[in-house]
Amino acid sequence: MATLGDKLVDKRIIERNIAKGLISKEQYEQHLAGLPDKEGDCERVEIDPGESTGSPPRE
Repeated sequence: MATLGDKLVDKRIIERNIAKGLISKEQYEQHLAGLPDKEGDCERVEIDPGESTGSPPRE
């Protein structure tokens, strides 16, 4: 839904925008339903907590 600005549907402030009447819950749900699925575009990264480059090893 290109007519909705990114700031209007920002997940950090959407509840406030709905309460103010700037967007309806139905419009927000339609916006979410129209977003593309990007799950397959990511790369999984495993982090070993024992391998830290930022601090010296614990003794």
